[in-house]
Amino acid sequence: MSDLTVASDRAAHRGQRGADLKILIPLLFLAASVTLAWPAINGGVFDALSTDDAMRLVGVADLIGGQGWFDVFQHRMDPPAGTSMHWSRLIDAPLAGLILLLKPLLGMRDAQAVTLYLWPTLLFAAALALIAAIARQLSNGTAPVIAAVVLAVLSVPALVHFRAGAIDHHNAQIVLLLALVLMTTQIEQSAVKAALGGLMASLSLAIGLETLPAIAATGVAVSGLFVWRGAPVARQVGAFGAGLAASSLLLAPALLPLSSLAAPVCDAFGGPVLLLTAGGGIGLMLMVGIDRYASTRRMRAASGAALGVVLVGAFLALFSGCIASPFGHLDPIVRSLWVNNIAEAISFGRMLQLFPERVASYYVFPIMTLGLAAMALIRSRPAERFRWIVVSATLAALVGFGFMQMRGLAAASMVAAPVFAASFGILWPRFAAGPRLLLVAIVASPFGLAVAGLSAKPMLDAIFEPEAIGDLSPCRSLSDVASLKQLPKGRVMAPLDLGPAILAETGHEVFAGPYHRNNDGNTALIKLMLAPMATAQRILRDRGVDYVVTCSAAPDRNIIKLAPEGLEARLGRGQTPEFLEPIDLGPAARISAWRVLK
Repeated sequence: MSDLTVASDRAAHRGQRGADLKILIPLLFLAASVTLAWPAINGGVFDALSTDDAMRLVGVADLIGGQGWFDVFQHRMDPPAGTSMHWSRLIDAPLAGLILLLKPLLGMRDAQAVTLYLWPTLLFAAALALIAAIARQLSNGTAPVIAAVVLAVLSVPALVHFRAGAIDHHNAQIVLLLALVLMTTQIEQSAVKAALGGLMASLSLAIGLETLPAIAATGVAVSGLFVWRGAPVARQVGAFGAGLAASSLLLAPALLPLSSLAAPVCDAFGGPVLLLTAGGGIGLMLMVGIDRYASTRRMRAASGAALGVVLVGAFLALFSGCIASPFGHLDPIVRSLWVNNIAEAISFGRMLQLFPERVASYYVFPIMTLGLAAMALIRSRPAERFRWIVVSATLAALVGFGFMQMRGLAAASMVAAPVFAASFGILWPRFAAGPRLLLVAIVASPFGLAVAGLSAKPMLDAIFEPEAIGDLSPCRSLSDVASLKQLPKGRVMAPLDLGPAILAETGHEVFAGPYHRNNDGNTALIKLMLAPMATAQRILRDRGVDYVVTCSAAPDRNIIKLAPEGLEARLGRGQTPEFLEPIDLGPAARISAWRVLK
């Protein structure tokens, strides 16, 4: 056979592989998107909203209604002062743009509904495209790319953030983190991609701080690359630092009033985060500049360590309060009855107590992938080594964060998808050429592990004796509170999980909501529900409350256990105190409401 024939056969094979990807990946995306959207299609997309999705919809509606760009208060929560929210306008802006674009064609309500479908679908498509690109970058094969996309489609911890109605911020952060990983794995080849990596990092942090550990790990990996290699990667590392610093400094005045930059805002993008991002980026550029005059590995290590000490020292000197617990300011009763039961913030140990059957689907896959990545790193050629260091460092940071708060595992499962597929194909090449890799991926996926966990649930329940978590109230959807629209606008004392739905569906004000900055309103609600009748009447009078609402479908057992003669317990038993008047919401109502008599 001639060389020309062999070359022609190889080209035809590559073309066929490309055609396979162009067909299979869109089909997987379509199947997954329909699956994620089906509950919302079946039950209504507004009832598919989580508490955070509903609150995001409220914030976007307020922005469209004329609330100031820099005004991130929720003025209808904890009246009369309102509550400052720690969320970013970077998410509000595109959502508001989509709604305003569709409103002339569909009207406001339908424009919101379409946006609730469209936004997470677009982000899911971007996530799958980035995962496919990362898998191709790590493996240069077709089978790992398809397996990576399948793993992403089966990544149970992350899919909740891409379902219809998911307009919170987690899905956008996952997409930006994947983009950061993709850009950084190519940093040795392109200064432009290095700068884009810095931009992705600052955009993610401007939205929220959940990805901070992973971004910090990536930054350390980039600085380590420069210490090890020096001049050959100086331009790219400098570009990464410049992209990180410049984009952070540009985002700050675009998102924050300048007067707020000195404030110790530790739970959102602000002065402390800006110091770390801009300072870290400038530090990388200074390392590159110093290396031009004293180019030795020892000097690079010394300059990097010195600049790191200066940056950390400045952070501790200016914002030392940021290393304290983010919930330290909360009333102890709020921490006990709410914070300790927030599902996405529970630790590994707490998950064993509450959901032992979910441990495998959340933890085993990324940890297993981390081990495979370490083996692939050892086996990799020098030219490929840094990309494996980047994905391993990012994944390790996410897994470590996941042991403290399980919310880190959503991003971990998506980052792990291309890493698992590529590393498995490299370590056992015979699996990379056929359907066996796909079968392994399905079995090892978070979905496969979830099935195994559910199958083992009776045994796990016997071993761990799981507790019942307190925040899984069935009353949290917009339809649950729609009947309250018939009442004159007023101030409502309602369960934390009902607060966002009431704000989204009605014109009422609420005191409580599942947000750590709302300590005053949440404390008032909990103390009211624990209080004896005379104290409860005084709280209602002092706060100017018009209505009391409870979830009649599932009263709060934790509050009733603590105060069997408190207001929550008495209302749950059907005992109405003289200062409340029952309101008839209809036989199908899942909530109960009372008017406060004044």
